[in-house]
Amino acid sequence: MKIAVLGATGQTGRHLVAQAVERGHEVTALARTPAPWPGVRVVQADVSLPETILAAVADADVVLSALGVAKSQNPRILSGGATILASSGRRVVWLGALGAGATTDALGPVNNALLRIVLHDWQAKQDAEATVLAAGGTVIAAGILTNRPYHSNGHLVPAPGLRRHFPPLAPRAGIATLMLTEAEHPTYPGRTAVALFG
Repeated sequence: MKIAVLGATGQTGRHLVAQAVERGHEVTALARTPAPWPGVRVVQADVSLPETILAAVADADVVLSALGVAKSQNPRILSGGATILASSGRRVVWLGALGAGATTDALGPVNNALLRIVLHDWQAKQDAEATVLAAGGTVIAAGILTNRPYHSNGHLVPAPGLRRHFPPLAPRAGIATLMLTEAEHPTYPGRTAVALFG
């Protein structure tokens, strides 16, 4: 399968690329600042230049997005990236956030209100997820991303998936595994699935 990874150089994106190569896929990593990556086609692409993204994913069977924004960046990078991918005609598996989109009520009203205040990109996350779903893509909603080891104990459940006061921890390697499995065997097209571990 031909897989393109948006946000490939981020912490979760690196897991996506490495695992996709291990699974025998033909991988294209999209990066603003490309560098050699063994076994991977690396393409310079930037969400602020939509034509670069569209060209990079043109022959992909599926695009996996681990796109994120730092506090210093414009949060519209997220909604802009989703809009570009939705227009590409490619199948999309998008890394979303628990507490946004279809999982808005999963963490309860108090946490929901706090997320709107604390996360500078909350509305952009909402908009991005809605765009991906409207185009038939899959959103994988994750709790707090960590670099803890993954013990092959992850699974997806339909949104909202859970109701709890605190978001669960989600190992990045596990999120990558679940996103790749959804890419290989689409179970949630046009829907949001929640990543659970343990």
